[in-house]
Amino acid sequence: MKVLLVAHYFPPDGGPGAQRPASFARHLPALGCDVTVVTRAQDHARNAVYDPHDASLLAWIEGAQGVRVERAAAPVGGEPANWSDALSAKAVDVARAWRPDVVLATLSPFELADAAFAVRACTGARAVIDLRDPWALDGWFVSRHWLEHRRALERMNAALDSADGVIANVPGARAAFERAVPRMGRVPYAVVTNGWEESDFPAPVDVPKGDVWRLRVAGNFLSTDFQRFSPAKRAWRLLRVAGERIDGRGRSPYFLLGALQSLRADAHPAGRDTVVEIAGNVDPLTQRVIEDSGFGDRVRTPGFMPHDRCTEFAATADALVLAMHGLPAGARARMVPGKFYEYLATGRPILGLAPEGDARDWLREDPRSRVADPCSAASIREALVAMHGAWRNGEAVASRRIPLAARFTRRAQAEVLAAYLREVCASRSNVSA
Repeated sequence: MKVLLVAHYFPPDGGPGAQRPASFARHLPALGCDVTVVTRAQDHARNAVYDPHDASLLAWIEGAQGVRVERAAAPVGGEPANWSDALSAKAVDVARAWRPDVVLATLSPFELADAAFAVRACTGARAVIDLRDPWALDGWFVSRHWLEHRRALERMNAALDSADGVIANVPGARAAFERAVPRMGRVPYAVVTNGWEESDFPAPVDVPKGDVWRLRVAGNFLSTDFQRFSPAKRAWRLLRVAGERIDGRGRSPYFLLGALQSLRADAHPAGRDTVVEIAGNVDPLTQRVIEDSGFGDRVRTPGFMPHDRCTEFAATADALVLAMHGLPAGARARMVPGKFYEYLATGRPILGLAPEGDARDWLREDPRSRVADPCSAASIREALVAMHGAWRNGEAVASRRIPLAARFTRRAQAEVLAAYLREVCASRSNVSA
C-alpha cells in the first residue's frame, strides 16, 4: 500500500504536531506501507514558540526504510493558509508521478484537508483526514463571531462528509464527530491516539526519594485567559464563539500554584517540600502567573528541552503534572494532551488536572495517580496531599508502568492506522475521482 502523508509539522519541527506524523512515517513501512511525506521546507527563523526546532526528532525517521520526504518551497508570507496551498500543490505533483493508493492529510492547519481532496481528484487515491484536534468542535478553536463559527462548522462538516476516511485522536473527539456528521453506510470514524516510543522509554526507572518533592511539567502551560484587555476589547471578545464552553485557566499554573501556596501558608509539609519544574517555553503571561502566585520562589523554569532530553526529564520526576482545561458539569473533554501518553510510559505517579473525559478515565486505572478538577485549588490541594504523603513514606520510589500503557505505544497505534487505511482502500470511494 502506497501512502502519501501530507503534514504541515514534521521534524525538525518540535512538539506534538510533528511527533504524530513522524511516528506514522517511522512505523508504517514495517507494516507493509511505502510512505512519501509532503511537508514544509524548513525555515527555523519562522518557527513559533509552540513549534520549536527539535533536531532530535530526526532520529525517528532517519532509520525508516521505504520513506522519502518531499518539501514544498516556502510561499510568499509564510502564513499557515498559504502553506496549505503550497503543500496541496506539492502533494498533487508528487501524487501524479508516484500514484499513491491513499493520501493521509494530518490536520491542523485544517485547510490542509483540501490537499487530500485535490490528490484524490487527480489520481483517484482514497482521501483520509487525520484530526489532531476536533476542529470547529474544539473549545480552543475560537471564532471572532457567530457567522465565522458557522462557516467553520460548514467547512468541517463538508470535509468529514467528503472524506473516504476520518481519524480522530481520542474517543471523545470521535463521539463528537459522529454526532455532527454520521457516516452511516461508509467506513466509520477511527481513533488513532498519540503515543510513546518504546526506544524513548525502554524500561521504567526508579526514582529515589530526595530532599524535595519534584513536580514536573514536560511541556508548556497556556495562560492566555490571564491577558489584560481594555474595556472595549473585553466587550468585543464577548462576541467570540467556540465549539464548546471551556475554562482555559486550567491550562495555566494558576490553580496548581494556588493550591501549593495555601499548603505552605498552612505549614503543611507538601507546601514546604515541593518544587515545580517546567520544561517548556514560559511565555510572559505564564511568568506573571508564577510571580503573582506567592509560590514563584519554588518554581524552576529550565526552558524548552529537545525531545530526547525531555523524556529523561519526565522519567526522573517524583510526580508529573498533566494540566487541562475546565469544563461545565456533565461535559466530557474532546482531547488528551500528547504528553499524557509519555507520562504513562514513565511509570511515575501523575497528577491529572483533567475534566471528565478520556484522560481522567485512563488515569483512574493507575492506583498511584490522582485526578483533580483543573480549575479548583481545593480539589488540587486534596490530590497533592495524598500524593505527597505517598512520596514522603517512600511509596513512590518504584516506577510501575500500568498495563494500559502498552496500548499507546506508537507502534501499536501505527498498526491501528495501517489496518484502517487498508479498510478505506478496500471500500468504495465516497466521491468519484
